[in-house]
Amino acid sequence: MKTIPLLKQFLRENLLPILCLIFLILSNFINQLSMGESNLFWKNLLWQILGLILFIFLFFRFDYRKISLEMLWLLYGLWLLLFVILAFFKKRWVIIGPLSFQPSEFLKVILVYLLSVFIAKKGTLNIEKKEIPFLLAVIGLPLLFLLPTDLDYSFIIGVMFFTFLLMLGFPKRILFGLLGLGLIFILIVAPIAWSKLKPHQKGRLYGYLDSEKYALTWGYQLNQSLMAIGSGGILGQGFKKGWSTRLNFLPAKNTDLAFAVWAEAFGLLGSIIFLLAYGYIIYWGLENSRKAKDLIGKALSMGIVNIFLWQAFFNIGGAIGLLPMTSIPLPFLSYGGSITIITYLMLSLLFNIAFRRYFFK
Repeated sequence: MKTIPLLKQFLRENLLPILCLIFLILSNFINQLSMGESNLFWKNLLWQILGLILFIFLFFRFDYRKISLEMLWLLYGLWLLLFVILAFFKKRWVIIGPLSFQPSEFLKVILVYLLSVFIAKKGTLNIEKKEIPFLLAVIGLPLLFLLPTDLDYSFIIGVMFFTFLLMLGFPKRILFGLLGLGLIFILIVAPIAWSKLKPHQKGRLYGYLDSEKYALTWGYQLNQSLMAIGSGGILGQGFKKGWSTRLNFLPAKNTDLAFAVWAEAFGLLGSIIFLLAYGYIIYWGLENSRKAKDLIGKALSMGIVNIFLWQAFFNIGGAIGLLPMTSIPLPFLSYGGSITIITYLMLSLLFNIAFRRYFFK
């Protein structure tokens, strides 16, 4: 019975992030429906419903503090084994009958949870020098096996979790030393790595560096994205009225370039509203970390916010030409079972941490 008044208090004091979340969920439905592909829309709707059920169940029935470090190590070991198998067969998706999922999406949650619990068990969020090689190995080992099949995601997850270590108190002197060694390593290895890249991977860089020259080949995706975003203007062309979207000039519109679809339909104003809602969830997550009563909640909130931030940065950065194009989906706007389930899983943890804080009083 104690839960009901605490829930009311939680809903009252966290009304704005709840409203932002509702808007972001509705944005997904609107964006996917505006693309005019009914088959994918209904599949997406199914994933959204499953994600919402998972979110509600975990919010009410799960306590983020109860999962053991041993269980997380077991999950880590299973996922590491899975990446070894996928690397051997040169696959990045696991296909089971009609279902398929991308293990790299789930790796993010396993790593952020494992590192949060491991660090919190010490009683302090500061990382000691002797722990650095171990923590870097924990992050780097699965990425090493992910690298041959999913180069861009391997790099981005590496960025996510190196940043997470900085947020947890990575020693600055060692940081600068590692950055210096990393730069030297890149300069030595870059020519060899370039020769090993696949044509489409080199093409993404060609298209990024000179999109006009490769407008009909490697730069086509970027050019179409920029035209769709630019044609949206201030107020957008309207729901289901975007030319690039309706005439299928925009490639990967359901996944990688879902933001371009949104910008074409709802313009600069709609894009700002989406980014404000998305940004507020990130801000609220940081406040969650600051207000959390336990170290696991503090670290876990920081890690999840960090993932949301980099996911949007690399996806939108690729869509607007700020960064090379990647295959990174954008939470809420992009289609996909793996990204949808993981997004709701991370959100359930954020809201769970915020709600459980009231039980410490």
